[in-house]
Amino acid sequence: MKKTLATILMAAAMAPLAMADNDKAAELNIVENYEAAQANVPKDGYVVVLYADGWDKYSEKLAKQFLKNKQIKKAFADSVLIEMPVANLSTEETNKARGAKLGKLRWEGPHTYPAFALYDKSGRYYTTICIPYEDRKAFSKIANLIEEAHKAVDEQNALLEKAKGETGLARALTLGKAASFKNIRRPDNIVKMIKECDKDDKSGYIRSLEFNMYGYAEGTAKKAAETGEWKPILKEIEDKIADKAYNDEQRQGLYAMAIGLLHRHGTMAEQKKLVKYIRSMKSIDPDSILGVSAEHAQTIWARQLSYADGWSPAVLPLDETPTELAGPLPIKGAGTYEVTFTYSSGSHQLVVLGVQLFDGNKKVAEDMHRGTTGIKHNNNVYTLEVGAKVKDPHLKVIFDMKKDRQSNGTIKIEKK
Repeated sequence: MKKTLATILMAAAMAPLAMADNDKAAELNIVENYEAAQANVPKDGYVVVLYADGWDKYSEKLAKQFLKNKQIKKAFADSVLIEMPVANLSTEETNKARGAKLGKLRWEGPHTYPAFALYDKSGRYYTTICIPYEDRKAFSKIANLIEEAHKAVDEQNALLEKAKGETGLARALTLGKAASFKNIRRPDNIVKMIKECDKDDKSGYIRSLEFNMYGYAEGTAKKAAETGEWKPILKEIEDKIADKAYNDEQRQGLYAMAIGLLHRHGTMAEQKKLVKYIRSMKSIDPDSILGVSAEHAQTIWARQLSYADGWSPAVLPLDETPTELAGPLPIKGAGTYEVTFTYSSGSHQLVVLGVQLFDGNKKVAEDMHRGTTGIKHNNNVYTLEVGAKVKDPHLKVIFDMKKDRQSNGTIKIEKK
């Protein structure tokens, strides 16, 4: 008992000392400028803390709030921090003051303030982590981003070091990996270095790293508009999607281009392909901007002629190709079914040439005659005589699309 009590008392006596050591370890190494940081070059590099110099009342307050947080302090680890208030307007005087602060560190202006600009121990800039105002309490989120950035740049630098001892394709592959970290800036001149050891681009990194997503999208859209030939462009995009040289972000963007082409130029026959592309784009990264927008694209663009929604100009075919009616159909047992097309709005009537019912791939009934539905209806009811139970019903409609298509209406199926 005496021994146990003595142990507890000793632990209690030492607790403040241990706590003090932990607090000391958690203190940030904040210096006045780059020159002052050279007294003890940090293992985890430099952090420039950027906030508005008086022109944004929340910016400095939020930056200071984050710098006091234990999670953020831990995430910065062995980094040296330089606080830098940023003037609203750049002048010769403010630029000179900024240069005195940063020294050999390159200036990188953030998209929003406050922000943390990160440099490795050699002084090479590699990323900026911005703190939007709505994330003012997201200490864990920002701390994780800092830790992930530290880990990524360490791996990147390790690859660059490894590449020094390699030649040819092996060197190109290592350099390509070093240039492909998400949210981490690629080292300067790395594409030139890859070209020197992989002139034929066997690694695929040259075409990936030099790929200009926005320029390519603008060029393909312009070409399709000028020539009217969009299918060869779609094939070109599909080939790029299949090329493993392009990363996930690039492939997602390529899917977006393919979706845009199909939406602008495709017919109802391409609807299944459009839906396939939308789902593929989402599956790559559901939480990205394009991943989230996939749901909206499918809802707004991937519309089909359906039993529930009827028809509209957007879902009518461009020719007399039979168009399948999407959605569950009230056709099961044997009997007589009537399919009625009823106009509801639009400046033109709809002309129907016939209706065909399939059980799977087998045609089981059809009614082929010319009918119209508009302000006045004429033969707009189609009768299907079904002799046996239909296990897998598919209903196809043939329209006469030689005239204008500004028509909307409903489709009703009833068993008599």
